[in-house]
Formats: sequence, C-alpha cells, structure tokens
Amino acid sequence: MNIYIKTMREDDDKEVVAQACTSLADIVRDCGFAIIEPYITRLADATLILLRQESCCQQVESDGEDDGDIDHDEVLMDAVSDLLPAFAKVMGSYFDPIFTKLFDSLMKFAKSPHPPQDKTMVVATLAEVAQGMGAPISAYVDKIMPLVLKELASSEATNRRNAAFCVGEMCKNGGAAALKYYGDILHGLHRLFADSEPDDAVRDNAAGAIARMIMVQPQSIPLNQVLPVFIKALPLKEDHEESMVVYSCVCNLLLSSHPQILPLVPDVINAFAQVVVSPNEMLCHPLMLMH
Repeated sequence: MNIYIKTMREDDDKEVVAQACTSLADIVRDCGFAIIEPYITRLADATLILLRQESCCQQVESDGEDDGDIDHDEVLMDAVSDLLPAFAKVMGSYFDPIFTKLFDSLMKFAKSPHPPQDKTMVVATLAEVAQGMGAPISAYVDKIMPLVLKELASSEATNRRNAAFCVGEMCKNGGAAALKYYGDILHGLHRLFADSEPDDAVRDNAAGAIARMIMVQPQSIPLNQVLPVFIKALPLKEDHEESMVVYSCVCNLLLSSHPQILPLVPDVINAFAQVVVSPNEMLCHPLMLMH
C-alpha cells in the first residue's frame, strides 16, 4: 500500500500512475475494507491530489498538448475515478465523509471546457458510488441531478447510457431527495425508449432506471403510462447487467397482481419466452425470480 500511495503522489509517468490506481481498485474490490483500513486516509488524500490534478505526473511540462497527452490524461483520470466506486463498494455508507472531500474536485470534470468523455466519466462514477454507498447519496442529489438530466439528452450514446444508469441509482438510493425530480427523469427517459434511439444498451439502461423507480416509489409513477413503454422495450438486448433488476420488477408486479400490469400479461409472456431461451440470460431466468 505504501508503494501504491507513493506512486500515486510522486511518480512522473501518467501510465504508471494509472496502472497503480487500476491495480489498487482491483485489490480493494477483491480483498475488502480490512486490507485498506490502516491506509484509507492517505489513500483518500492521494486520490484527491490526482482529482485536483496536482500530483507529480500531472505537473510535467510538455511542449504543447498533443493527442497522446490527451489520451494519457483520459486513461489516468478513468483509473483515478474508478477508485471511488471501489472504496464505496467495500465501505458502504462509511465512505460518505471521504466522498464529501472528493466530490467537488470530481464534479469539476463535468464542467466546460472538459470534453463529453469527462462528463460521462463523472456520471458513471457517481452512479457506482451511489450503488455502493447507499442512502448517504441523498445529500448530493440536488448537485448531481441537473448534470445527469442534461446528460440524458447527450448526442453521445455512452453518455446517455451512463446517465440512465445514474438516475436509476439516484432514485433507488436518494430517497425523498430524488422524488421532486421524477417528472423530469421520466421525461428524459421517455426519449430513450423512442424508435429514434439507435443504441440498444441505452434503452436497456433506461429500462433499468424505470425498474428501480418502480421498485422504490411505485406510487410516484404514472404506471398506466409508463408500463406499456417499459414492457415494449423487453427483452433486454445488450446490457444484461440490468436483467436482474428489470425482470425482478416485472415479476414483483405480476406476483402482486398489480392492476396496471394485468392488461400487459400477453406482452410480458412474449418477452419472458425470449428471455428463457436466450444464452445471454442464463443467470436471470424469470421463473426463478418468481419463487
């Protein structure tokens, strides 16, 4: 750990620092919090220095920034940002005090003149932090949601995909703080279900967001309008990491005999029939979810 921290702060090679961050994130996820607990304050400080772009490797002067420098910066910041979800995953709600210190420096990457890939890096990081940290993310909802709602309408498919995932996690974990955004979220997600949306993974993540919203606040959603669009998007086509939450949501509605799902049962049966025979959905059999 001492070597990783020293590398993050003092090495002047961006590729080396990026690899150190990637390896550290893997160690954290695989070994858990106990392995990093004695070092967490120093790890957080080293991460903050990188987010502020004040580490040794970020101070190296060059004769003008070429495409190679930009690529190196992107690889480095992707690796640095990957540390936050790793910490959140193993620390849960206890990550909140550290995240508070890192938050503003992370959010600066979503502002101009940073390119679209930096914005989606921030949004993806926020989504995974919310997923790992849970309820404490509610304190950040008002600062996060304007960015994510704007990203839902991005011209870049990756940005729309990450934004859809992020709004779902914000609604799932943000509690009452997220409720006031439900109307804007549903409006933004509706566009992603339209035939004009060319990317299947974007649509799958939009379905995942709707499923999370239904599961935590069904009374706050006009299900008579939302469910036909939601069910029509099934089965998922590309992002099968969303399968468990999407099909669990549908099964819960069926098992509770929700009046809004009953007219759609033939469509649900058709979608589930395709899921059952799909080699991509072996871990998410609808009949297993209904037990």
